[in-house]
Amino acid sequence: MTDKTIFIDQLAACYDQNTWFVSLKHAIEGLSEEQAQWKSVSGTNSIQEIMNHLNFYNERYLLRFKGEEVLSSKGDNNTTFHAGKTSWHDTVENMESIFLSWREELHHSEDEKFTSVAYINDDEPWSSVLTHLFLHNTYHIGQILHIRKEQGSWDSTRGVH
Repeated sequence: MTDKTIFIDQLAACYDQNTWFVSLKHAIEGLSEEQAQWKSVSGTNSIQEIMNHLNFYNERYLLRFKGEEVLSSKGDNNTTFHAGKTSWHDTVENMESIFLSWREELHHSEDEKFTSVAYINDDEPWSSVLTHLFLHNTYHIGQILHIRKEQGSWDSTRGVH
């Protein structure tokens, strides 16, 4: 199994194929705008805020992977949760567009891409960067499921068996 195949599989698990954990697409399926913006207590993030954060990083690293310019971000990591004032529908469409673009990029990448250096003046290869990016997604998918369970909007029959 090549690095490319592994990352294609990991992307599918994060995006739309339930494996050992629920994928992001399944984790947010059927959520209303109100449910996506719900918070159990002040100071926590809503599902939509978590999605903003994931969209920010997934898109940012996609652009880097494609060799496109990435503008420096304003603020700190916390600002990524509150990026933009879009509807829940637009947030989900943005997520789907980003993940479909990732899928296409991974499928069309040469095997050497995954061992190549991801950043100028750094020796971290793309395989390491992608591993951390996909783990980052799974961490936040777990948060989304936890929030849905707290609000009573999660149907456990839609999870992993």
